[in-house]
Amino acid sequence: MNKARTSLFIAVMVVLVASACLVAQPASTSVSASPTAAKQPTQPKPAIVPSAAPTVTQFNPTAAPSVTTTAFPSITPLPPPTATATETPYGYQPSSTPTIALTQGSETPDPVDGATDDWGSDTRCTLIGKSPKDWTELQPGATARVSWELLNSGARTWQANQVWLIYIDGPRLAMNGTNRLGMNWDVKVGNSTNTPSISILVPKVPGHYRSVWGLRLVKSGHVFCTFTVKITVPNPAQVP
Repeated sequence: MNKARTSLFIAVMVVLVASACLVAQPASTSVSASPTAAKQPTQPKPAIVPSAAPTVTQFNPTAAPSVTTTAFPSITPLPPPTATATETPYGYQPSSTPTIALTQGSETPDPVDGATDDWGSDTRCTLIGKSPKDWTELQPGATARVSWELLNSGARTWQANQVWLIYIDGPRLAMNGTNRLGMNWDVKVGNSTNTPSISILVPKVPGHYRSVWGLRLVKSGHVFCTFTVKITVPNPAQVP
């Protein structure tokens, strides 16, 4: 009886061990690889077709090259610059002869009358009046006295004996060759004065005569103001 049990036990154990071995075997070993998947036929490589040879243009040295020209855009000129007004003093210029209308009362202002040639200077003057008036008729060979009324419009006193009344240009009308007279009094800024009077000899030839005089500083010789004397000598035939 014990042997029978022992034999049965051994048989059961063998069966169990065999079953355990079958279960423990990996699944990959139970599936055989497909012979088709393992041996895929080699695909032939595509044939290389050579590209077409580039077209070569033969150079012709005698043929003129084809050039496409583009018209240059037109340029609009800039407008002329706008003139800027500047103050230019009317100084005396002996080389120029101003145009003077000879009809009494209709002439344009003489640029020399009351002109200051240096606006940066502190010594200046302004013409207020004159005697005789412009283009006064004086008889040939007669004598007359001329003077000017001037305003000290600068920033400096005209000191006595430091300013001269001088002849500058034009016909020499002053008698005895006088060309300089001293001003022996002070003229303060803002005050006016009459210059020393000069005696003139009226020419005997009919016509219009214009002489230029001015004020000059004694020390520096600077002429800081100019003015004129203008007279008319009538034709004797026109004198009533």
